[in-house]
Amino acid sequence: MKRKQVQSQMRVPEVERGDGFINRILIRFISMVSGMRLPDAARIVMYHKKFYGDPMAAWTHAAMRGKSGWTVGERELMAAMIAKWNACPFCIDAHGAISSLELGNSTVNSALSDIDETGLSEKLKATFVFLEKLTQHPGEISMEDVQIVLELGVTYKELEDAIAIASLFAITTRCANAFNFALLTKSDSEKAAKRMLVQGYVFGNKGIPERPDHSSMAEILRQRIFEGKGITSSSLRQAVGKRAIGEAHIEEPYNEIALLIGEASYKVTDELVMNVIKKTGSDKAAFELMVSASVSTGLYRWDKATKILHDAGK
Repeated sequence: MKRKQVQSQMRVPEVERGDGFINRILIRFISMVSGMRLPDAARIVMYHKKFYGDPMAAWTHAAMRGKSGWTVGERELMAAMIAKWNACPFCIDAHGAISSLELGNSTVNSALSDIDETGLSEKLKATFVFLEKLTQHPGEISMEDVQIVLELGVTYKELEDAIAIASLFAITTRCANAFNFALLTKSDSEKAAKRMLVQGYVFGNKGIPERPDHSSMAEILRQRIFEGKGITSSSLRQAVGKRAIGEAHIEEPYNEIALLIGEASYKVTDELVMNVIKKTGSDKAAFELMVSASVSTGLYRWDKATKILHDAGK
């Protein structure tokens, strides 16, 4: 898996440097101690963290490191595959590197090239077929799709875990593309992968829940983004979120950026983001709206797939 290193700055300047004196010092300190520039994936979680970083990191950590029928390597490979389907170079590289530490480079590279050519289990391959459809055509997911996976030996809980990962990385990949995360050097990528394998997705030793309650964590994220206090109004965040999943047209430049984040986040441009910053009047307000569009796409997939899964469980 070849990658071209991209040296760039995130499109929302305040996310790049951190909000507030303490965060800016912390970013510099972590970079100095780790011997590498703090990756943009960490910067976005540290920024305006009560709004997005805290609930998103908590759910991601539980899904990726909590108790599951899937190994950590398999879950990281799911994240890399979802990144591939969403055309997100940063996440392909980051999660492919973590997965490779568990499954081996050849297995991960083969999966990213052609899933049928790997030595992965049939139930994992079937799950990938399901996740690809959920990622690319969420409105077409059916009871038949769920039953096929369950009949091949995937348990109800394993499929729920996989749906959670697909939903979370529908969000993460869109943020990575829209905010313009910079690819790491090969050396830094390997260093970050080793740290993430051990640390997971939260800072410090926060512990891992025995059995992640995905539904509760999804609701916490939903309420924080679309109902909680912010620089922007909850009604505007809701409108942007709905537009990201193809609902009613809204005023520009919100309409264009919401639609692009929902459908093809890699097409978001510096100019478009700058227009949103100018319209809202602040980096933090633009951040809230871009995150709202991203979160909406992930929760849409979560809602669609889990409703059918729960009906199948009955």
